[in-house]
Amino acid sequence: MAKQKVTITLDEDTVAAVDKLAGGPGGNRSAFIEAAVTERLQRTERALRAVDWLAARARQDHPGEWEAALEAVASADARRGFETAPSSDPGQAA
Repeated sequence: MAKQKVTITLDEDTVAAVDKLAGGPGGNRSAFIEAAVTERLQRTERALRAVDWLAARARQDHPGEWEAALEAVASADARRGFETAPSSDPGQAA
């Protein structure tokens, strides 16, 4: 896969910790940060799959309760000023 150069901003202590863990000054900062980001993306994807599975079970086993819960969450979000992202899944809050 092709690499793309990006610029990020980190505080000095974080840069020092990355350098230390990546093999000291001149170590491969990019490889270390890429590995950390990749790990975080994988964990997030696993968590999203787990939530999707649980939501599918809830919709199937308790459809009325599921819809009521979605409405309650949307209402609470609206009261707090949160915008709900549009969903491609009609069973999720819109």
